[in-house]
Amino acid sequence: MKNNNLYAVILVGGSGTRFWPLSRKDNPKQFLKIFGKETLFQKTLKRIRGVVGTKNTYLVSNQAYKKHLAGSGVPLRNILLEPQKKNTAAAICWAALEIYKSDPDAVLAVLPSDHLVVKEKNFHQVLNRAVDAAKKDHLVTLGIVPTRPDTGFGYLKVGSSKGGVLKVQQFIEKPKLAKAKQFLRSKNYFWNSGMFIFKAATILAEFKRYQPKIYRLLSENAKVNWSKLPEISIDYGIMEHSKKVVAVAAKDIGWSDVGSWDSLCEVLPKGKGGNIFRGDVRNIDSRNILAWGNNRPIAAIGLKDLIIVDTKEALLICQRGSSQAVKNVKKI
Repeated sequence: MKNNNLYAVILVGGSGTRFWPLSRKDNPKQFLKIFGKETLFQKTLKRIRGVVGTKNTYLVSNQAYKKHLAGSGVPLRNILLEPQKKNTAAAICWAALEIYKSDPDAVLAVLPSDHLVVKEKNFHQVLNRAVDAAKKDHLVTLGIVPTRPDTGFGYLKVGSSKGGVLKVQQFIEKPKLAKAKQFLRSKNYFWNSGMFIFKAATILAEFKRYQPKIYRLLSENAKVNWSKLPEISIDYGIMEHSKKVVAVAAKDIGWSDVGSWDSLCEVLPKGKGGNIFRGDVRNIDSRNILAWGNNRPIAAIGLKDLIIVDTKEALLICQRGSSQAVKNVKKI
């Protein structure tokens, strides 16, 4: 059921560096058809349309990705194109200001465009609980219950439950493996999903308090002042400082941030020997490998625990468990 005061703010500006070489500068992860015939961006739009109408959907992206947004069905006036990347704080503040002008009672669901959510009905139920909490002036983050010790996610440390929400005590950057194992045992830690729900009025008040420069520059003239904005995430800029942050547990929604080749291996179906193949792969006695190709055959013989991704531009070969380091390839 659609809520007339609920707006989706979909962040479409990510560069997908951890998904190299399939993800490229002009065609990042959110625009790839990894799971069937739809891109992750298209899946995100489809998923949110069950609760938010197209007129209430906003996209924040940049000029480089403009061509990918055509055909989204989102009104042109709702597509905000950043002159340059300034991270998520500026993107969210800009969208909140634009929406608040026409609807001071608006509630925003801020969603990445490149995540996978398999169980949409469960997701809608979680979102409705988060909206109810947001209407009470909370800044709500959706916390994912960890299923394994993962060093690729930020974590939320949560306290006691009250009224169906959990007080967020601390935002924790991506931990070392020993810490991640400790968090898994503790049961007081969630993965930080990067999905947020809050009233436009509430988040703008927090911007005034904790990031007044961003609020002032965007209120005056977003495009003229854009280059002057600090580059900071919503987590660092607002959520780590605000006293209004709570978490809603997003249980059993089939979520993955598809943030690396290893995380993709967690969600794709496996064949004989625990292998995952895409394209023309000829295998002899290989186990637990991902081999992804489009242009030519890949022959895998006696391999174990490897990721192989072959594109026209580049070839990636790495150990399973090491794919988080792919983002550093361009720095070499």
